Amino acid sequence: MQSKYRARTPAGGGVVARIAGRAAGAQPPAAGRKIDRRYVVPGLSRGLALLQLFTREEPQRGLSELAAGLHISRSAAYRLVYTLQMDGFLVRDAETRQYHVTANILSLGFEYLGSQSVVEVARPTLLALSERTRAAAHVAVLDGWHCVYLSRVAPPVSLVTNLQVGTRLPAHVTASGRILIAQLDGESQECLFETLKRECRIVAPPRSLAAMRKIAAADREHGYVYHGSAFDPGIMSVAAPVRNQNGAAIAAVTIVGPKALFEKLGGERALSPLVLDAAKALAQRLGYRG
Repeated sequence: MQSKYRARTPAGGGVVARIAGRAAGAQPPAAGRKIDRRYVVPGLSRGLALLQLFTREEPQRGLSELAAGLHISRSAAYRLVYTLQMDGFLVRDAETRQYHVTANILSLGFEYLGSQSVVEVARPTLLALSERTRAAAHVAVLDGWHCVYLSRVAPPVSLVTNLQVGTRLPAHVTASGRILIAQLDGESQECLFETLKRECRIVAPPRSLAAMRKIAAADREHGYVYHGSAFDPGIMSVAAPVRNQNGAAIAAVTIVGPKALFEKLGGERALSPLVLDAAKALAQRLGYRG
């Protein structure tokens, strides 16, 4: 009779079942390439399969349950559990004698997420934001005194904005640039201001460092910038910061479109929450936990 603790197979996945099957000695299903079993480490496969037996519905497991779930002996399961305890991924409740995973398991996924480029993971977020607002959605970063637009998703209309991937604009007159300046520390803001005074000839820099810092403080308190374009009359934008796994603002999500469209959609009150939510969603995909 089969055990009720057999590893579950997620919908559309099958990863858990494949790992558990290999750990129990079953042949893996065809996956487009031949598996050379000389290089397979059964203990590693079993350890991963054991961790995946802990679910939201059953966050705690006894040793017998774990052994049954992998179709291995209690002694083999104990060696796996002992190793995972030693490495800080499992802990045993002294009263119930059951095991549960620790927060260390999260570090594996978050380190991976944090290693991903914001541009690589941004497109689904930008696509959803653009479809919801019918405006062009961008990811932008600071590069010196410039705001540089790295990714873009635009609705299928004849003309939304001329802002293309690779465009570089003075940071202090763009929504994305302003919200990123607002996240800088005092020394970095001063450095950026001095560079603007020395190099920016496209549009006048702020009249003073104090004036720039006053704007930055207000933008930081708001958490977003709702802004009319200094270059294209009638074009509006909303931007919010994107944070990485360490909490640092590394980019901004922004939507850009005609003023008439923004007003039709409800203006600042309606659009700023959508951009803030998109920035938060992208940050979480990058491993931000705040």
